[in-house]
Amino acid sequence: DRPRSVLIATSIFLLLLAYFGGRALMRGADTAQDQPAQAAAEQTDAKPEVVVRPITLEPHTVVATLKGRTEADRAVAVKAETTGRVTATPAIEGSVVDAGATLCRLDVEAREVNLNRAKADFDAKAIEWNAARELVDKGWSSTSAAAAAKAMYDAAKASVDAAQIELDRTAIRAPFPGVFDRRAAEVGDFLSPGAECGTVIDLDPIRVVVEATEAQTARFSVGQSAEVELADGRIVDGTVRYVSRTSDGATRTFRVELNVANPDYTIAAGLTASIRVEVGEAPATLVSPALLVLHDDGRVGLRYVDETDRVQFTPVDIIDDAPTGVWVTGLPTGSRLMASGQDYIREGIDVIPISAEGL
Repeated sequence: DRPRSVLIATSIFLLLLAYFGGRALMRGADTAQDQPAQAAAEQTDAKPEVVVRPITLEPHTVVATLKGRTEADRAVAVKAETTGRVTATPAIEGSVVDAGATLCRLDVEAREVNLNRAKADFDAKAIEWNAARELVDKGWSSTSAAAAAKAMYDAAKASVDAAQIELDRTAIRAPFPGVFDRRAAEVGDFLSPGAECGTVIDLDPIRVVVEATEAQTARFSVGQSAEVELADGRIVDGTVRYVSRTSDGATRTFRVELNVANPDYTIAAGLTASIRVEVGEAPATLVSPALLVLHDDGRVGLRYVDETDRVQFTPVDIIDDAPTGVWVTGLPTGSRLMASGQDYIREGIDVIPISAEGL
């Protein structure tokens, strides 16, 4: 019986060994068959999905934006033309004054007396000249005597004019309409010829000054219209009045000046201003500013998907802005703009693009 039991146990062992060995071989074959499909699935899962839209280029006006400042069209330090003590300062600092308005008044002293004396002498010389002419007309006097009387008459008239001018100089007046910006003399100050009474500035038109590069300067011309945005958000129209033909030695930029109408003097001098000038057309596309990225090398640009479904980067130039985005140039025609993943999906990565109608 013992050999029989050993034989039965051995048979059972061999049957189990064959069973489990067959199962192992079947699993190995199934695994080998599934490996290509699993590898393909893993490769597909490794590609991120991104939303894209076709890039459409269309002609758009290129607008140059330059920063500058406002300046008074004229600023004159009004000075005394004669000596005298200041007796009145009727103009208020910051007030609007007309041409000829008195800014400072000097003591007339003896000037009025001198004028009255010159007038009296002129009246006497006028009588003498009239009498001399009558005598010549009647033949009772020579023409030389009448000429001498006429010379004395003319000299007396000149004395009256000189005395009047001297008296008028005691009133220091505004040379043009504008704003009395700053008073330099007070009542009691003694002014000599050339001493300053105050400053008058002309703010209409007001001048907007910008510094343009060599390339930008070529796009400006006298009489050209431009849009000016002030620091407080106001937008006004301007006209180019001057384009410098000599660059600044330090900055290598060119001075460009624009005139802006300012009849109510609401635009002050010294304000920050930006001008926008149309300088041509270029093929551009409208994108959201949120899509712009800063590359590692410092360039501003956009990432897009090329025809092989691979992410690429291109630098772009912003040529204009709009309420719905910014107009940029530099995107290649026929590519697809990434509407998502601009910040974290780098160039060179293969992706699965998903089409979208817009940003």
